[in-house]
Amino acid sequence: MSLRQCLLVIFLFFPLSSWAKFFSAPILNDAYQLLDTNPEQSRTIAEQYLEQRQISPGQDPNRIHINNDSERTIRTPISTVEAFQIKALANKRLDRNRKSIKAIKQAISLAKEFNLKSGYLESKLIYAGLWWNLTQDVDETNAILEDIAQELTQHDKQIAIHQKLYFALALIHAEVESMQGNNSKAQQYYKQAMSHGIALKDPSSMIFYHISYGKYFLKNKQFDQALTELLSAYWQSIEADRSGQLATTNYLLGQLFFERKVLDKALEHASQSAEFYGRYNNSKQLSNVLILIAKIHLKQGRFNLALVQYFNALDQEKEKNNVNKLISLRLDIANTYFLLYNYALSEHYLKQANNLNEYVNLPKEKANAALLQAKLYLVQNKTEMAIEQIHSAIKYSQKDNNILLKLQSQKLLSKTYEKMGKYQLALKAQREFETLNSSIQAVQNEINEDVFRQQKSIIEQSLHYQGLELKLKENNLQTRKIQKIAGFLLVLLTVISIYAFRKQQVNRFLKKRLHLLLNKYYTHPRSGLRNFRLLTERLPSSLQQSSSNIEQWHLGELINEPLSDRLRFTLFHIPMLQNLYFTHGYQEGLSIEKEFGDYLSTVVSLPSRIYHFSDASFLYIEHKSDSTSNSQEMAETIQEWIHRFDSKVMTDKTVNIGMVEYPFLPRAYTAINDRELIDILLMATNTACKMSTKESNCHWVHYRAIDNAPAASFASNNIQLACEQAINQGLIKVTTSIH
Repeated sequence: MSLRQCLLVIFLFFPLSSWAKFFSAPILNDAYQLLDTNPEQSRTIAEQYLEQRQISPGQDPNRIHINNDSERTIRTPISTVEAFQIKALANKRLDRNRKSIKAIKQAISLAKEFNLKSGYLESKLIYAGLWWNLTQDVDETNAILEDIAQELTQHDKQIAIHQKLYFALALIHAEVESMQGNNSKAQQYYKQAMSHGIALKDPSSMIFYHISYGKYFLKNKQFDQALTELLSAYWQSIEADRSGQLATTNYLLGQLFFERKVLDKALEHASQSAEFYGRYNNSKQLSNVLILIAKIHLKQGRFNLALVQYFNALDQEKEKNNVNKLISLRLDIANTYFLLYNYALSEHYLKQANNLNEYVNLPKEKANAALLQAKLYLVQNKTEMAIEQIHSAIKYSQKDNNILLKLQSQKLLSKTYEKMGKYQLALKAQREFETLNSSIQAVQNEINEDVFRQQKSIIEQSLHYQGLELKLKENNLQTRKIQKIAGFLLVLLTVISIYAFRKQQVNRFLKKRLHLLLNKYYTHPRSGLRNFRLLTERLPSSLQQSSSNIEQWHLGELINEPLSDRLRFTLFHIPMLQNLYFTHGYQEGLSIEKEFGDYLSTVVSLPSRIYHFSDASFLYIEHKSDSTSNSQEMAETIQEWIHRFDSKVMTDKTVNIGMVEYPFLPRAYTAINDRELIDILLMATNTACKMSTKESNCHWVHYRAIDNAPAASFASNNIQLACEQAINQGLIKVTTSIH
């Protein structure tokens, strides 16, 4: 269930428009918003809603009403209860108390019939507020509130709507106890209301709490506490943009400053409140604000301005036909004319007030009327008749227990007796006046003592806060220093980070560029294969490492024998590539050679490697352990590669192949270095080329040293001559494609 109208009871204190509500039917939201500004229209909307729609009990009673074409003729039980609640509140605004009580009883009955627990409790709470406002019956009101409290204990207290009900319940209890003079109990209930208001986390609830508590202090003449609460409500209303609550707060602040005789501030706040209520001519609160402004002007001695405001308020009350207010306003106007020495108009309005006073029992108004009539008689030197009116004023002031009116009456009585020469009676009246005044002064002194104690506490807190403020300033200075240092370090760190990032980007760029350069440096520019430069760069160090490992193994520093996997070096020469550029041109030659290089890269798989040795020669290196093929099979594999290359230009697939193994000498691993090994490989390939020239066919030559070939046979500066001698001596076995 939404928090639509769970706190309607607050109409007892302040305008409902200051509270945000959500009803099950949108039209009821509109009616609710008009309660303060146009209660008659609000009542009309609620009644039309009840008359023009039929209740639909077959539906879920808690279902929210949807305002569409299919449901504009029905109303749910929950919306019906809400409509009766609004009707009751509108009638209360219009001073139709019996109709108000009747409407809220209908809401209670309907909520009970359809088992709407929240709606039932809300309606009973509104009824309690209406009953208290109408009868001031403490026992009956407390009984109703006790029933509500017992029923609330059966529900989850943490639910927001129940929190608001507890909040409103505590405020009504506080109002009842305050009216009885039980201030300690009243403040306990205000504390309970505050705890529930904080739990709600609703700005409007807390603003209303401060307004209600401030009004309580204002009523008890505790002006400092009232100022604290009302200022809290004032600023919170501004922050939360609650214009209705702000207008109420301004009205109460105007009253507070008027009581403390700070008339300029009182007029400022009252004018702000009147500006809001002035937008709604039928607003009940507008006449109250106008009366307050009139009283302020009266205190300032601006009687004509006061009369203007009184007449404006009188126009407002005539439309509502509020007898109490009409009598009070006419008496105020009569008193203002008396101060302006316009005794005829003063007597005229006094007579109108007395005519209405005959039909009502209002001791305060009758006392004011009698007192003003006595003043008029004194102006006319009708002292006896003035004495009679003064005694009548004293009698009515005692009925109303209005000490201020009785004080004014006793003072005027003393002066009148003194004017008549009846000094004994004048002295007696003066003593009565002094007795009353002393009692008022005693109360004022008690209030002043409480104010002094509060001021003492405020001063002590102020001194404490001054010390804290000095510490705070020192801490702020230290914080600023730290912030500056932190800012400098942050800037420095940012600069360093930017520099490091820049360096990283430069290094990454340089590495990428170096990688590209290395690739270009060690890559053949036409075929894209590894070039001879890379072979001559890496092969010596590789063979040197192998030699070192062999020596370590011989010395016992290595457990496993290195180079147990022999390498086979195969150099194949393709004559067609040598004449490619001459026969087909540079562009076509580049294209064919690159295509051939890409092709060879695909047929050779790691760890085997292939190098573009020279223009028409390619060096292929593989682990001999990776392939069990003999030299003839290896040659056939190379020839198959060449034949499988699909090219219309490269028609001559002749290939000449030379093959050797490393280590070349099985018993002397370090006897022949890389350059000598390449020389032997070139000799084998050259022999194959010579054979191909004679027979115009593919040929291969394989040189392999016998197992017992001594290293001394190759200890010569001319490895090719040494190799030829070794072949003649039978130390190198030559295998060819012919035999």
